Amino acid sequence: MPDTLIAPVEYRADESRTGPGRLYGVLLNYGERAGDGRRERFAPGALEWPDDGIVLRRQHARAAPIMRVRPEVRGDSIVIDAALPDTAAGRDAAAEVRDGLLRGLSVEFVSRRARYTAGVREIVSAALTGAGLVDSPSYRGSTVEVRGRRDGWGSSLWL
Repeated sequence: MPDTLIAPVEYRADESRTGPGRLYGVLLNYGERAGDGRRERFAPGALEWPDDGIVLRRQHARAAPIMRVRPEVRGDSIVIDAALPDTAAGRDAAAEVRDGLLRGLSVEFVSRRARYTAGVREIVSAALTGAGLVDSPSYRGSTVEVRGRRDGWGSSLWL
């Protein structure tokens, strides 16, 4: 008589493996000075945002929302790490990042308080009101990538 092994099996969707992939990027590094000739930087802890997150838009266009995201503070950086939606905007964003068209993230903010040090505007307090997925970020460290799923990937089953 053969031995029998009986074990419960759970099958559920893995949200990180649906849609066009995960968008991961640095929205802002505190203390980094803006490029493109702007004399500006954000003091550590300067940004605040709503609990339900902010809207990420293509090239800051209000008519081109991609998704709502909840930024996270990781060390001295504000990071976006979220699954792209399986929508036309999400799939287009994934393709444009992978193809190198859109290469960074950009903050949308309302300054509440700033000071000037050696001619550089340092934002001490600001409301983060949104973000843009952009072709040329103002801050060199504000990079982005898409991780995970690509067209043609199959499903996985772990036992």
